[in-house]
Amino acid sequence: MKIAFDVMSGDFGSKEAILAACEMVKEFTDLKITLVGNEVEIKNHLQEIFKNKPNKNLDIHHANEIVPMTAGPFEALRMPNSSMSQSVRLVKEKKVDGVLSSGSTAAYLGVCHLLLGEISGIKRPAFMPIMPTLKGTKVLVLDIGANIENTADELVTFALMANIYSKAILNIAEPKVALLNIGLEANKGPKVTKETYAKLSELTLKDGKLQQLNFCGNIEPREVLNGEVDIVVCDGYSGNVLLKSFEGITTLIFTLLKKAYKKNLWTKLLGLMSKPVFKTIKTTFDYKNTGGAQLIGINGICFKAHGSSDVQSYYSTLKLLRTAIKQDVTNKIKDEVKKIL
Repeated sequence: MKIAFDVMSGDFGSKEAILAACEMVKEFTDLKITLVGNEVEIKNHLQEIFKNKPNKNLDIHHANEIVPMTAGPFEALRMPNSSMSQSVRLVKEKKVDGVLSSGSTAAYLGVCHLLLGEISGIKRPAFMPIMPTLKGTKVLVLDIGANIENTADELVTFALMANIYSKAILNIAEPKVALLNIGLEANKGPKVTKETYAKLSELTLKDGKLQQLNFCGNIEPREVLNGEVDIVVCDGYSGNVLLKSFEGITTLIFTLLKKAYKKNLWTKLLGLMSKPVFKTIKTTFDYKNTGGAQLIGINGICFKAHGSSDVQSYYSTLKLLRTAIKQDVTNKIKDEVKKIL
């Protein structure tokens, strides 16, 4: 199993990414990672980490350019020697099984679209993270940023792709699908949301039997992580706001708790006693542990990590990428899409 890892595109330089790759190949001996970026810089970090004892499951693919975080798709496409472009090209050339980058979202989307294209029948790909819930289950949310606006037909396609993923990868027999909205009523929200509601309803029941989807109606943002549904469909703008709100709230809550427990000796003692409980909660809901998002609908296994990723964030996303490769996600989606689109 081989992964191409663009280690140059994150906000904090290449070392965090390289450390995560080292942890991955240490834990998973069946995995080989190609570190894509400045060869001299990567070699210097590897020498520092391994003390002149290189790991055979890590190799280097030199790329002498870095796509700026401010870059759009066209700027990225004019940089074929960038670490991002070279990483995706390794997938196209079938030298690796999947790719990870933490660079500009717009640039990454453009490069993946140009070099790999979409699965036949899919007009728009979507970024889809796998998020934890209060019930201990997982919920797929898409799109969270590949698109700003979407048509009703595109949102329906997102639901169908996530439904396939949920059945094939998460082993959920009849995934519950919901549409993100400001209320539960079918007539709530903008025109595209109401149109999507009607189309998803048409795909759900016929003569009292489930058809292609198990659509459960609208869901409000506050209910997304309750574990009542398995898939939440939304346009990319709303999904991105939703995701970043969750991340911000999680960070805020744990920061406030930390300050509160440091208030005096008594609160410090209470904090010490409660530490195992809060550690478990933080491990579950800290976005650094939930990994990045798959660009689903692309003709290849492509994952995107946060630009602000640290070692833990990269490590979590690499684990998701490894699982997607192992379970042959893209080919399973291709096969099922042929039957329904």
